[in-house]
Amino acid sequence: MSKAQKSTMKWRWTALIVYLTICIYDFMAVPIYYGIARMGLDLSDYMSYLSEIEDPLVQMEYLKKLVSQHEPFTLKGGGLFHLSFGAILTGSALGNGK
Repeated sequence: MSKAQKSTMKWRWTALIVYLTICIYDFMAVPIYYGIARMGLDLSDYMSYLSEIEDPLVQMEYLKKLVSQHEPFTLKGGGLFHLSFGAILTGSALGNGK
């Protein structure tokens, strides 16, 4: 195996590890954190604090935080991030035969 092929293999593995790390963070770590952080929330305290706020728009934003779900960062923009990484990894795998 030539030196160029070895550096290509290192680059490919590095890109794969980076992509998998980002996906694990975005689809597993952050949603689990959202769930754990919400478990410690005392609903009666939250609602009493919410009733003290006079502005209905601010109340609505607080309620959104209570019932919101995590939207993966990498899926914003139509998932262009995943399409780009897929093209990079596919191109490096198919270009291996040259």
